[in-house]
Amino acid sequence: MTVNLVAMDESTFAEYYRQSLKEYAYEHVKAGNWKEDEAVQNAQAEFEQLLPDGLKTKGHVLLSVMHGRETIGILWLNIRIRNQEKQAFIYDVKLDEEQRGKGLGTRTMEALDEYAKSVGVKQIRLHVFGHNHRAKSLYEKTGYEVTDYHMQKRLL
Repeated sequence: MTVNLVAMDESTFAEYYRQSLKEYAYEHVKAGNWKEDEAVQNAQAEFEQLLPDGLKTKGHVLLSVMHGRETIGILWLNIRIRNQEKQAFIYDVKLDEEQRGKGLGTRTMEALDEYAKSVGVKQIRLHVFGHNHRAKSLYEKTGYEVTDYHMQKRLL
């Protein structure tokens, strides 16, 4: 069975937004970017800046990942003109925990490629936290290449 991408509805968006604030805050704490006591507030400020009009925010596309009739995840893209070509930036791609390890991540990325081509996108970019080895492996397997590194050293 294939994976399809469909426009996210308001109820799915509300649940995604609520859940993702906490997850995004946690990822920044884990990466050493934010202190725990300020992380949720920082995450909320970033989300409000990026999606001031929710699902209707210009340039942002939020999609539900469907496997048959079941919603199994989400995909959030920002589509813009950069360097004189249409590009997409993946802000988030996430499959439900119980759907992982079944090859559906690869199918989702393939569905993204087809979607991007259908809307004239020439390049897809993304950010992945250094500690997210599973995601890095998926992206490399589906043709993404490292374009730069951010590194840090914590002094005690």
